[in-house]
Amino acid sequence: MFLLIQTLALFLVFSLFSFFSFYLLGFMIIVSKRKILERQEMIAFSLSLGMVLFVLFGIILSFMHIRWFLLPLILLISLFLISKYKLFILDPWKIFIKDKTLLILIVLGILTQGFINFPSGYLYQNGLQFWSSQGHDGLWHVSSMEIIKQSIPPQNPGFAGETLYNYHYLVDILMGEFGRIFPFFTSLDLYFRFFPVIFSLLIGISTFAFVSRWKNNKSIGYWAIFFTYFCGSFGYIVIFLRSKQLFGGETVFWAAQQNTIIGNPPHAISHGLLATFFLGFLIYLRERKIIWMLISFLVGSILAGFKVSGGFVMLAGLGVASLIDFINKRKISTLVFVFLMGLSNFITFKSMTYNAASFLMFLPWWFIRTMVVDRLGWIDLELQRQHYLSKGTWHATLRVMQLEATAFMIFVVGNLGIRVVGAIELVRNFIFRKLEFLKDPMEIMLLVTMLTGFIMPLLFVQKGLIYNNIQFMQYFLFIFGFYGAISTYRILTSIKNKAVKIIVAILIVSLAIPTVIGNLVEFYGPGRTALSKISPAELVALKYLKDNSKDSSVILTVFFDKSLKNKFGSQPWPIYAWYDTSYVSALSGRPSYLASEHVTLLFYPSTDQRIENKRRFFEQSDFYWNREFLKKAKIGFVYVAKNELKTALDTEKNGLDIFFDNEEVIIYKVK
Repeated sequence: MFLLIQTLALFLVFSLFSFFSFYLLGFMIIVSKRKILERQEMIAFSLSLGMVLFVLFGIILSFMHIRWFLLPLILLISLFLISKYKLFILDPWKIFIKDKTLLILIVLGILTQGFINFPSGYLYQNGLQFWSSQGHDGLWHVSSMEIIKQSIPPQNPGFAGETLYNYHYLVDILMGEFGRIFPFFTSLDLYFRFFPVIFSLLIGISTFAFVSRWKNNKSIGYWAIFFTYFCGSFGYIVIFLRSKQLFGGETVFWAAQQNTIIGNPPHAISHGLLATFFLGFLIYLRERKIIWMLISFLVGSILAGFKVSGGFVMLAGLGVASLIDFINKRKISTLVFVFLMGLSNFITFKSMTYNAASFLMFLPWWFIRTMVVDRLGWIDLELQRQHYLSKGTWHATLRVMQLEATAFMIFVVGNLGIRVVGAIELVRNFIFRKLEFLKDPMEIMLLVTMLTGFIMPLLFVQKGLIYNNIQFMQYFLFIFGFYGAISTYRILTSIKNKAVKIIVAILIVSLAIPTVIGNLVEFYGPGRTALSKISPAELVALKYLKDNSKDSSVILTVFFDKSLKNKFGSQPWPIYAWYDTSYVSALSGRPSYLASEHVTLLFYPSTDQRIENKRRFFEQSDFYWNREFLKKAKIGFVYVAKNELKTALDTEKNGLDIFFDNEEVIIYKVK
């Protein structure tokens, strides 16, 4: 209970410092436009601009070798704004006092999205526990945050001595720099509990701000929040048919849904920034003032550095929208804008990548094919397709087209869930608005951005983690939810009978939420436990290593053994037996020689040599080679959980001293 109270108290302090570090930085840019903006728009712009500026300041000051100046800079800006605008800086937040519906939706949305993260990385009686992939993906971000505290650009925490590239780490700079200037916050709290609240708030408030202004209707804005926070796939139908259980099945059709997006911070912040960019571009199109082009540019200028897919879909939509605007208005400004936006994102992308294009493979229909066979288990449909393909006749070709169309529709509708009602609004636009719809740059931007997010996983997969490209689908789901909100509003307003209207609204909500509830049940329901843990004894060892080693010390860990989990009973298993993770780097703040191998493989062509070196060292078959290896690889410490080795390392022959030893862990220091 004490730890919970302490965490809540720290969150309040975090909220205050975030107000100065992010909100006021953005408020400084947007305050001059306060007379034409709604309160929710002020908050969306202030948070988005503030986080972008915070990252840019952190990078620039780092390259100038004056990182220490970031906190004084924030304090100076804050003091200036407080002295000039006084209590007006709080005025936008009155929206949550005056608009109770918005407050309830945002709070429930934050809790719904946040509980994917909140319980992980928290100190329980048996140590830190981690649910789902948080023991791997979450600790990867924590290790990146810890390394970023030491340097920008960072080295790879799981591949010591190499700069981190082919990875969008700006969100880790955001969290890591905040942790550096306010060191009394742990990276575990920042990642798992505190920043998720800000990211979720930004997604909700920016969605509401954009859709409300776009359609000049707050009710549509409320429904847009609903579809963003609380709408899942139709996967629960498959789960119910299989096991008669109603809740679950989020990724049966492959795509993860918006309610779990906080588990992927780069993806989460990219959605918030994208919605804010839509808002800025919309205001620019309506007012044609250069200031809105500049504000929009700042919001989206480094989006590819937060999430490459976010930058890509934004630029695709913006490019076509700018071309349409040029054709209709004969003004070159939007073309210049998209060129500069593309240039800034390209520079951001190239500065963080190396040969990144090779990570995409052209493999059309892979997700649909594997959905049918692996996810749905519908082997008969695939066998029919192959049978008719082998025939080669005209009739057989028609049957193949029918089967492919069936699989395609299942993929689309299954992933969309009840958002599919948005198709009504899209069809309505094409039928009734016709060319007017296609001449509207904002409509075109939304449509192309959405379709780009849909088409990419249809045609391409990613090397290394082949299924990673499905993340593009979340932009498709996100924007389709806007149209779902419009359709829902039109349906409800067309119903005159109040009782029927309530029934229809309840039906839409009921069809949306089963997979959302299912996620919480699958994570934390009866009989569910955490998947992995870091014991108190290991935490003591890792803290000792952090407190008594240099920042640059390289840690050698034991190679991951998949069979080690057989030593233990039910989960949570010790994290070193569960998966190959970067937990030693995350908790010690020191880079590992090689950790989180399958993630590291995404960044570098091959990890084979380091894998072989690790195996050879722990085999202890050539002690001369071992000593030379430790020297050449600049290894400072060897970290071993005692269950990982059958035979202890020979300290004398390996050139090691015992640095730390308790009942679970032994740490060796290289002589």
